[in-house]
Amino acid sequence: AGVVEAVRVSRVGYPQRYSHSQFISRYRTLGMRELKKAAKAKTKVKPIAVLVDAIAKQMALPDSKVSADEKKSKTHNKVDLLAIGVQVGKTKVFLRRRAFDIIEKMRKDFMVSAARKVQAVARGYIQYRTFHEYCEANIQLQC
Repeated sequence: AGVVEAVRVSRVGYPQRYSHSQFISRYRTLGMRELKKAAKAKTKVKPIAVLVDAIAKQMALPDSKVSADEKKSKTHNKVDLLAIGVQVGKTKVFLRRRAFDIIEKMRKDFMVSAARKVQAVARGYIQYRTFHEYCEANIQLQC
């Protein structure tokens, strides 16, 4: 019973834990632009650090009451990861319940948006093909 209690207590603080590779594979879509910039940069930065910073900035953006001038400025201000509920260890990323819920909502919204874009292109193609079939049939009727 002591081991189970110790596990329960440790899970209360940061219940969601991902290895770096799992975190990157699951949430890379949320920080793809920053990951590409970091890969092209001359200084080498760990991809997990870039991804966590990008996600943390997205999480902090709606919460903070930052003026439009400060948002437009290109200063790279660090977001307080502890306040957001994210910790990066040597091999794992730890998320508090609230941070996990926010990140999952961001991921779900991104996936829904991507699915809508794919559906729009597919429906557009189907309509395009149907229109051209009607045009060909119309030309055959007129001849």
